[in-house]
Amino acid sequence: MSLTSVPGRTDTASGTGVRSADPAHVRSSQSLGFLRVGTVRGPARSSFRAPAPAGIGPYLLLGLHASGRATLVRRETAEACRPGDLFVCDGAEPLVLQASQDCTLHLVWIPRRALTLTDQQARALSDRAPFADGSVAPLLGPLLRELVRAVPEYAPRTALHLAGTVAELVTLLAVEEADPGPQDGAEGRRALVRRLRAYVDAHLWDRGLTPASVAAAQHISIRYLHKLFESHGSTVGRWIRHRRLEEARRELARPGRDDTTVAAVAARWGFAGAAHFSRSFRAAYGMSPSDWRDIRAARPAPASGGAAD
Repeated sequence: MSLTSVPGRTDTASGTGVRSADPAHVRSSQSLGFLRVGTVRGPARSSFRAPAPAGIGPYLLLGLHASGRATLVRRETAEACRPGDLFVCDGAEPLVLQASQDCTLHLVWIPRRALTLTDQQARALSDRAPFADGSVAPLLGPLLRELVRAVPEYAPRTALHLAGTVAELVTLLAVEEADPGPQDGAEGRRALVRRLRAYVDAHLWDRGLTPASVAAAQHISIRYLHKLFESHGSTVGRWIRHRRLEEARRELARPGRDDTTVAAVAARWGFAGAAHFSRSFRAAYGMSPSDWRDIRAARPAPASGGAAD
């Protein structure tokens, strides 16, 4: 799958005539674990679209505008996009990037299944204008630059860990945007969420861990529990499943665990059974637990193409 420019036509979102970019400036996307990453380079007065990779399902598109100046058009709204800006788009909605200078754009396709976000949080993040501020963007931008440069060099297991890191940081972007900050007098609620998450982490092994048991342990109502988690970008059930999968994935990746059975890991982290665990793991990471466990550190052959900026 290639990142494609829009050849000499009038764009329906902006009504602006555009010409195609030099094909040498368009780089194909590559796999990074369960993500796809790619880079577009193009001259001024070009317009780019980013088609979805085959089989990815619902996804968010994360963009880093690396150099040049451009205008991002989403839902018929034009927004300036400057070097260093990040943006997130819902993959179900069309977008166009119109370059006013020679530009470089890094893109990451993230399956929704890998993000612990509610639909409301994902929508709010995709509505956010291009940005470079906050506590997460300054970390995520340099990471994306390095990832697109070095994708062919990563061993499969390393690539999956890095994909998980990117997904976690994108989740934090949504939480950061939704977090009202300390000035709203809600420090007590944030402290309670930290205690709730710590309680979940300490009881992941317990198959009886449910929203009701978590609420009871902290002496709050289930309704208030759900409200707290929704304001921090997740649901209680989704967070429990996410943390169980994350810990199971880490255990399967540890050296010397080749003889660890999937059933044993499923039981250790509170899943109802090996079949349920395997289905959940494949839905989240695009492969079975046994395949993830059996990945070796053999590096894939380097792909052709120049280094990204």
